[in-house]
Amino acid sequence: MSLSIQSHQHENDTSVIEIHGEVTFENSDQFKEEIDHLIEKNQVRLIVNLSDLQYMSSAGMGVLVHGLKSSRAKGGDLRLVNLGPKMRRVFLITQFTHQFMVFNDNDEAIKSFKTDEKQVS
Repeated sequence: MSLSIQSHQHENDTSVIEIHGEVTFENSDQFKEEIDHLIEKNQVRLIVNLSDLQYMSSAGMGVLVHGLKSSRAKGGDLRLVNLGPKMRRVFLITQFTHQFMVFNDNDEAIKSFKTDEKQVS
């Protein structure tokens, strides 16, 4: 299966990145380039929707960590949506659940950035 990535701008200056297919060593650069492109445009409030993710290798996990660090370095964050049972288990084993905020849907994640604004003000 191949990889397809789409990103959309939403309210609260958030960008939702939708992953379709498999993130492997061979195509993880495509995922990283999308994240880097958004951050270069100062779109640092990122939500990665994994509802159509079939598989993610360790290279894909590395891209998530890269995106998290890069977005936070510019005052943003990278949050995850629709983490399936297999990926949730991997996140628990690797203790990634301590690093990433995980939400059930895009709306919940988008609203979480609004809550952050109130806490900062």
